[in-house]
Amino acid sequence: MSRPKGSPLSGKRILVPPARPEANPLLHILSRRGAEPIEFPAVKVAPPEDYSPIDKAIQELKDFDGVIFSGSNCVINFLERLEALQVGKAALSELKIVAIGHGAVSALKKEAIEVHYVPKLHTAEGVTAGLGDVSHWACLLVRMEGASPNLPQRLRSLGARVTEVAGYRMVIDASLDMAERAFGRKLDALALANPTAVRFFLKGAEKVGLDLGKRLKEVAIAAVGPATAEAAGKRGLTPDIISKGHIADLAESLTEFFGKQLKR
Repeated sequence: MSRPKGSPLSGKRILVPPARPEANPLLHILSRRGAEPIEFPAVKVAPPEDYSPIDKAIQELKDFDGVIFSGSNCVINFLERLEALQVGKAALSELKIVAIGHGAVSALKKEAIEVHYVPKLHTAEGVTAGLGDVSHWACLLVRMEGASPNLPQRLRSLGARVTEVAGYRMVIDASLDMAERAFGRKLDALALANPTAVRFFLKGAEKVGLDLGKRLKEVAIAAVGPATAEAAGKRGLTPDIISKGHIADLAESLTEFFGKQLKR
């Protein structure tokens, strides 16, 4: 693929840790701007190691006012457990269904399950902004195992009663060969799309014993929004660039950052 001539990102090697199990859209956005994006580590979806929490929640669905599904994998695994427990989809008909992400929306609509609310922003504040009064709201939150605590904390601070269960888990795949492909040549930037991407990156680095202090020396660290910046900073990855709350904004911020370097 030919790179856009004159783009500040042309030829820049930018490490992009995966932020979710589906396709990594930031890779494509940066590539279109002329960058050479590299993904590390790799991740794959796996079912929860223990189905008992999600099974218990399904058996107690009548005690909830709503369900929040984060991602298509949560929907798919939840509905599979509904079937395994011989609980019909009609059990969801009296509940307010919230779908975070296009994948969750599509998976629910495919099963003819009505979706009542789709947040535009996937931050804790963005999700709760359109929920209305959630004080005393009994909520079942189905999402990735080990996800950031920001959303359940935000819901509880607003008075909701939250039961969180794992709809799926992610398995980190990292090897020395993968690390060499990523770090074998000079990196220009590390682009972190959300707190999950921070966690995946650090787990991958730990798995292969990378010295990040050495590997990230003189590498610009970019983060999407304050929540990602905070998660990165707490783990020793102090961002040089903090964009607004969308990955497209991160690409724009990186373009501006390297554009200013070109003018020096």
